[in-house]
Parts: sequence; structure tokens; C-alpha cells
Amino acid sequence: MTPKTLIALGAALFCAACFGSTQTVPVNLDFSRTNYGYINSGGYTAGSLFEWDRAGNKLTFLGNVPGFDTPDNPDNKNIVAEYRGGVELGGEFEQFASVSADAAIRRRSAFEIENGHRVPFNNVYSRLTDFLADDARAGGSIMQEWGMAEAIDDPDMLYVIIRDVTYGDKINLLVEGEAKVGGAFSVPLQGEKSIEIKIEGRGLEEIKGDNVAVSFFVYVLEPYWLQRDDSQTFAVRRVKRLDVSGLPALLRGVGTAS
Repeated sequence: MTPKTLIALGAALFCAACFGSTQTVPVNLDFSRTNYGYINSGGYTAGSLFEWDRAGNKLTFLGNVPGFDTPDNPDNKNIVAEYRGGVELGGEFEQFASVSADAAIRRRSAFEIENGHRVPFNNVYSRLTDFLADDARAGGSIMQEWGMAEAIDDPDMLYVIIRDVTYGDKINLLVEGEAKVGGAFSVPLQGEKSIEIKIEGRGLEEIKGDNVAVSFFVYVLEPYWLQRDDSQTFAVRRVKRLDVSGLPALLRGVGTAS
């Protein structure tokens, strides 16, 4: 599956201070969160691995860890994924406008995944470490290229791996419970002003096919040395209770460039 863009906006986002009484504003829902994970705006797959430089607030796509094969779809049902956050309204918006718009989108829109089924892959740690060990035995240098040994001594360097994927044939935007290419609704601001939020769904048509990865959850991993008798073995473990609310914006920064 080649990298895709969920919603092609192609228009500048406007500053709230520049509004007249009402201004129509397109929103960017790329990689927004749902109860079925992040919308797969970049065409990634289970096992896609990213380096997360928290000091520099940057995400970098590294590659795909093998062994996360796409399973057959035994189901034949549509899933409605609820919007949970992550919309981009642009850095110039006043905080009240951003919060109000996010709440309005949460109330009035959702995503329908056709023929959807969720697959939570297990053995994530061993899939990654076995892959690295096999590569090293074959004379490869992936562990060095991905900077994993150095990351052990750097608490700000973590890894993000896609490990829980909802597959389907297509994703549709729902506005007020109906499938629509675009929909608009008013969001009041302070005083007499308001903004008209417009969700454009042109790019949703690009996430389609036979049993493709539509949305995903992730694990955030930290590397460490596992002490065994007189030897050390490279290992990873999940980082829990970590603020990941900024991941949609970081994923948009990676986008389809990788």
C-alpha cells in the first residue's frame, strides 16, 4: 500500500483575529484519533517503526519490521469509529476556537469503516528484537542505522511501532450520521463572532482496497540492555503513562514523505 493522504485541503488556515462575523475554515483530520486508533493517512502497515526524538519533538519513519502479515478478513460488517481528537486547526487559532471546534467535530462527525476488523498483533517485542538479531547475524547493520544502542543512554529517544490495526475496504466520513464528502457546522467564538467548520472528505477515497490498513494503535518502546548471566542482550519494553496527545501532529509531520 503506497503512502496516502487522508484529506487534501489545499487551502490556508485562517487566523481567528482575521474573521469577520463568520469565516468558513477547512480542517485537517490527517492522523486524527478515533476509538479505533489513528486514521492511517500515511498508508503505513502493522510493524511500521518510527524514531521519536522527544527533545526535538520529531518523529522519523525508519522502516517496517517483518512478521506483521495482513490476515484474512473473516468478518463482513461496518464499524463506526468515533472521533476522539487530534484535528489540526492551525497555530494561529485562539485556544477557545480550537477547543470549541474540536468539541463540535467530536459531537457531529465520525468515520465508517466498511467490512472492518481489528487485529491486535502480539509478541511485538520479540518480533522486533528477533529481526534485529537475525540481521546482525547475517552481517547487517540495521540496529546501528536505527541508532538503537545509542538510544539506550538517551531517555529522550524512544520508538513508536504500529501494532494494532483495523483493516477494511474503505473509510467514509459521517457528518450528523450521514456519509458526506463535506459538511459544515457553526462554532461560536467569544463575543459576536463564529467560525464555520468544514470537513472535506475528498482524500478519504484514497483509503480503499481489499482489506487495507485503515487505522492503527501504537506501542511506545524504550530500548535497554537485558542482563543474562555474563552477557547483555538488546531488548525493548513498553513505555506506559506517557502523554501521546501530540502524536497526530508528529505523524502529520512525517506524513507521506517517508
